[in-house]
Amino acid sequence: MLSPSHYYFTELLHGPSPLRRSHPWTVVSAELVKSVDVKKAKPGDRVEAKTVVPLVSNGQVVAPKGAKIIGHIAMAIPRRDSTGATLGIVFDTLSTREGEVIIQVAIQAIGPVEPVENYLGVRPGVKMAGNPEPPPSGVAGQPADNSGMSLDEKSQGIVGLKGLSLNRSGQVSVVSSRKDNIRLEGGTQLILRIEESL
Repeated sequence: MLSPSHYYFTELLHGPSPLRRSHPWTVVSAELVKSVDVKKAKPGDRVEAKTVVPLVSNGQVVAPKGAKIIGHIAMAIPRRDSTGATLGIVFDTLSTREGEVIIQVAIQAIGPVEPVENYLGVRPGVKMAGNPEPPPSGVAGQPADNSGMSLDEKSQGIVGLKGLSLNRSGQVSVVSSRKDNIRLEGGTQLILRIEESL
């Protein structure tokens, strides 16, 4: 027997979109699956985030916790001499076990990797996921002193990360740094605003 979420997702895929019908936009909390480094990224490279809570619309779970939100690098311009770095990301696909749907997404907020409690339940200083070494100097996107905070649906822009700004150019969410290169670690918190499903 198929789950109710399967039927709801099928309606999302093939019928009038409940995301479009219910609200002008829906917000979901997510995190980057892998690091994105402006010095290594190329336009077209795949970028993945995963939801950290279920995506709910009209009181129905549209996608479970752990669903993938897939996109790509639209631009990657490393820092050169007196010019800063720019990283453009487009998220455009929601993927679950029931299938995939094309969506239009804006990054509403970006925050630091949340610290993980150790086995004693004590939160150590922020440790960057997949990067046990100290972060290289001259890289924007490292935690500020107020890191360790969790983003919520009201969060806007860059929160708790040094030297970055967040803007939008059409469908591209643009992360910029005036004087450093940009590296967003795996586990970086994202608040994604799903504006439309197509």
